[in-house]
Amino acid sequence: MPQVSIFCDEAGEQDMSDGYYLITLIVHDQSLAIMEAVRGYESRLRLGGLPDVPFHMVDLLHGHEGYNGMDVDARWKLLLRFSTFVKALPISYHTFVYSYYDVGNEKELSARMRRDIVDFLYANLDAFQSFDKVVVYYDEGQQAVTNALHRAFDYMLSNIAVEYRLIRYQDRRLAQAADYLNSVELAAMRYEAGDVSKTYTRFYGTRREFRKNFLNQARRKWM
Repeated sequence: MPQVSIFCDEAGEQDMSDGYYLITLIVHDQSLAIMEAVRGYESRLRLGGLPDVPFHMVDLLHGHEGYNGMDVDARWKLLLRFSTFVKALPISYHTFVYSYYDVGNEKELSARMRRDIVDFLYANLDAFQSFDKVVVYYDEGQQAVTNALHRAFDYMLSNIAVEYRLIRYQDRRLAQAADYLNSVELAAMRYEAGDVSKTYTRFYGTRREFRKNFLNQARRKWM
């Protein structure tokens, strides 16, 4: 039975207190194997003497959680290896970006996300209707996202079996890939606005280096 997986990741606060909100959806046709890419990633970690930490961009940039105690060089190497891993994955993605100019509160945000996800599904409806089942993975961290996902997918794909599964990013490589791509799109927004910290430039480089080494590579998978 043909199935497609959707992995969701978000950045920002649903009350728009950060001034922005991003949500990224990764699309993976389950008939396309990912284990070769996973094994290649794990092999590169072993050869580099690097730990297999569940990837999480914010923690990597700031040395928190599993990256606690690692120096900048080790974390930078982990970022490059995960970037290479994502490039090898047979996935597509789309990111929706919102700012406080667009929406002012959680209710408005959820409504905008629902509409935008419906438009995205409609634009790719033939592709999604070629599957018998859609499995949507999310962490239920933000109620606005939960509401938007359920309302959009249930509305547009009512003739397809849609299943929702709670997940921790630590448990799935594709959930970590969603975090990576969402973080790259967030960085693109900040570079464009000229609002980047020393931490960003330490890991991503200049705006030109970021676009060449991270953004352009990611956008090849844009859906």
